[in-house]
Amino acid sequence: MTRFTDSPYERMMTRRPEGGKETSRPPSLPHSHPCYGCGSYGSPCVGICHREMERWLKERKRKK
Repeated sequence: MTRFTDSPYERMMTRRPEGGKETSRPPSLPHSHPCYGCGSYGSPCVGICHREMERWLKERKRKK
Protein backbone atom coordinates (compact mmCIF):
# COMPACT_ATOMS: atom_id res chain seq x y z
CA MET A 1 0.00 0.00 0.00
CA THR A 2 1.35 3.40 -0.97
CA ARG A 3 1.77 6.01 1.71
CA PHE A 4 0.87 9.63 1.00
CA THR A 5 3.33 11.13 3.48
CA ASP A 6 6.43 10.13 5.42
CA SER A 7 4.66 10.76 8.70
CA PRO A 8 4.80 7.91 11.24
CA TYR A 9 1.25 8.81 12.25
CA GLU A 10 -0.12 7.80 8.86
CA ARG A 11 0.92 4.20 9.43
CA MET A 12 -0.58 4.28 12.93
CA MET A 13 -3.90 5.69 11.67
CA THR A 14 -4.32 2.98 9.02
CA ARG A 15 -4.04 0.14 11.55
CA ARG A 16 -7.05 -1.49 13.14
CA PRO A 17 -7.61 -0.56 16.80
CA GLU A 18 -6.31 -3.06 19.32
CA GLY A 19 -8.91 -4.91 21.35
CA GLY A 20 -11.85 -4.22 19.07
CA LYS A 21 -15.35 -5.28 20.11
CA GLU A 22 -14.25 -7.29 23.15
CA THR A 23 -13.08 -4.21 25.06
CA SER A 24 -16.08 -2.03 24.19
CA ARG A 25 -18.66 -4.60 25.31
CA PRO A 26 -19.81 -4.57 28.96
CA PRO A 27 -18.91 -7.72 30.93
CA SER A 28 -21.45 -10.55 30.87
CA LEU A 29 -23.87 -10.80 33.79
CA PRO A 30 -24.74 -13.82 35.94
CA HIS A 31 -28.26 -15.28 35.57
CA SER A 32 -29.22 -13.94 39.01
CA HIS A 33 -28.62 -10.28 38.05
CA PRO A 34 -31.81 -8.23 37.42
CA CYS A 35 -30.41 -6.86 34.14
CA TYR A 36 -29.54 -10.30 32.72
CA GLY A 37 -30.96 -10.61 29.21
CA CYS A 38 -31.87 -6.94 28.87
CA GLY A 39 -31.23 -5.58 25.39
CA SER A 40 -30.45 -2.15 26.82
CA TYR A 41 -27.71 -3.40 29.17
CA GLY A 42 -24.78 -1.02 29.10
CA SER A 43 -26.88 2.11 28.77
CA PRO A 44 -27.98 3.56 32.10
CA CYS A 45 -31.54 3.09 33.34
CA VAL A 46 -33.03 6.38 34.49
CA GLY A 47 -35.41 5.72 37.38
CA ILE A 48 -36.99 2.63 35.77
CA CYS A 49 -35.64 -0.41 34.02
CA HIS A 50 -36.08 -0.32 30.23
CA ARG A 51 -37.26 -3.94 30.21
CA GLU A 52 -39.90 -3.30 32.87
CA MET A 53 -41.09 -0.21 31.01
CA GLU A 54 -41.44 -2.17 27.75
CA ARG A 55 -43.52 -4.82 29.55
CA TRP A 56 -45.73 -2.13 31.06
CA LEU A 57 -46.29 -0.49 27.67
CA LYS A 58 -47.19 -3.84 26.05
CA GLU A 59 -49.71 -4.59 28.82
CA ARG A 60 -51.18 -1.12 28.47
CA LYS A 61 -51.65 -1.56 24.71
CA ARG A 62 -53.41 -4.90 25.26
CA LYS A 63 -55.90 -3.34 27.68
CA LYS A 64 -56.97 -0.68 25.17
